[in-house]
Amino acid sequence: MYRILCSLFEVIILLTTGIDLYESICNATKVSVFNWDRDMVTVENADVFFDELSNSTINVVYQYIPSKTADEDIAYYLTCAAAHEVGIYLLTGEPEWGLEADGASMIDEIMRAQTINQLVPKEARLRGVVMDVEPYLTDEWDSVPGEVMDCFAAGLTSAYSEALGCGLQFVVCIPYFYDTQGYMDALERIIESGCDRAAVMNYYKGKEADHIADEIALSRKYGKKLVNIYELQLPDGTAVTDANTYYHEGLGAVARSAVSLKSMYQGDVEFAIHDFDAWKEMRDDE
Repeated sequence: MYRILCSLFEVIILLTTGIDLYESICNATKVSVFNWDRDMVTVENADVFFDELSNSTINVVYQYIPSKTADEDIAYYLTCAAAHEVGIYLLTGEPEWGLEADGASMIDEIMRAQTINQLVPKEARLRGVVMDVEPYLTDEWDSVPGEVMDCFAAGLTSAYSEALGCGLQFVVCIPYFYDTQGYMDALERIIESGCDRAAVMNYYKGKEADHIADEIALSRKYGKKLVNIYELQLPDGTAVTDANTYYHEGLGAVARSAVSLKSMYQGDVEFAIHDFDAWKEMRDDE
């Protein structure tokens, strides 16, 4: 009976269109949004930002916070987030950090998150760190990719241990292709001992289910969840193309894909969208 009710629920969602469909899937699923806009982490703009989110069902933000941001701006932003019941993760990372087997730069960011959390009451603190490190963008990857992957996995293991000690969640962004390019062993080490959640940059429309099959299996093996990231940015013909962004398809298409993944993988998959500016533009156009 439960499966029948779930199927009926999915049919109802799939028959909905536009923004109603998007909000339906958001209501049923935890959704996070990436925000690289440093100007939102200010006393002047934080209220505007969270007012935008209050009209949606997004309840988690992966927020970039530059190291030179004033303490009062950070404190106000986090306090405002708590008032709106939105959880905040520190979004950070550089490709070169994947070359550090000791995870030194990643650990520095974890300690920065700890310092930030001293600025606000417990209920307003950062929930964790989202580590967006892409070692395949380094020159070293072109010559010794296997060594780079081993180094990256080792660094993440060290950083994750530090995050656990600090009581911070640790989310690691990964591309969908580590398994298909021969790095399955390193991928398993990352999911087993390098993160609380792997967030897959699953940027290939129509192939989402296939592209996270191995990552879901590993997450289940180690009792973790997976975050499926959708790209929404305007295609630029280079890094972002029509093949990997939903910009032209609309939020309804994102929701239909999410419903399908949720049906297939049940509660083992969560969702994130990249990024806030693109989401706002698409929402305003619907």
